[in-house]
Amino acid sequence: MATTEPRKSRPRGRPATGAADGRHPLSRDAIVAAAIDLADESGESGLTMRKLAESLGYEVMSLYNHVANKSQLLDLMVEAVAAETPEPAEDLAPLEALRTFAIDSRAALERHPWAANLLLRQMPGPVRIAHMELQLRLLAVSGLSPELAHHGYHAVNNHVVGYTLQHQALLASMTEFAEEIEEFTRRLSNDDHPHVIEHVEQHRQGETGSSFELVLDFILDGLRRLNEADSRPT
Repeated sequence: MATTEPRKSRPRGRPATGAADGRHPLSRDAIVAAAIDLADESGESGLTMRKLAESLGYEVMSLYNHVANKSQLLDLMVEAVAAETPEPAEDLAPLEALRTFAIDSRAALERHPWAANLLLRQMPGPVRIAHMELQLRLLAVSGLSPELAHHGYHAVNNHVVGYTLQHQALLASMTEFAEEIEEFTRRLSNDDHPHVIEHVEQHRQGETGSSFELVLDFILDGLRRLNEADSRPT
């Protein structure tokens, strides 16, 4: 008489990854995408493994079948944001390609306001390492001296991340501390600080455009000028 082997029960906290119960299959890509959506909505502080699991319809322990811990998840999230930056066109001059890459990188960080801060804390993965190599190669073949290429790499990347963080903080303060800012300008004298008052009002009214590309051009033009000056015979 044939015997039927008893069906093994699945451990709690580890539901099947199939879609028989109506849920989408759980995968590393799905977890990262959901984590990015949650962080976009609530910020990094609003991202917890419990909330993430709930948003996916699974228990927390199910996530750990695909990501080791939250630190690895944050690494993967930053990598996914970095992957949104396309490589510049091959027919661009090296510094123009670097300029395009910097603008596109900042655009990706603006779409995900939590990402700029994480860039400073999480170790780079394959995508970010490839981006580093691309930028360093563009600088190396641009005609700049090795010293200026080194400084240029840091200057451009510091501008991308630093400007993004400052811009985000400014936008948040204009909303969160609107009354305090209004009180601050009221205390200023029009005779003594007319330019400060005008400058603050420009920000409050949203009349000033982004200076990101202007400063980026200052950096790139400055590198070219310094390189030309260093190349002149003495």
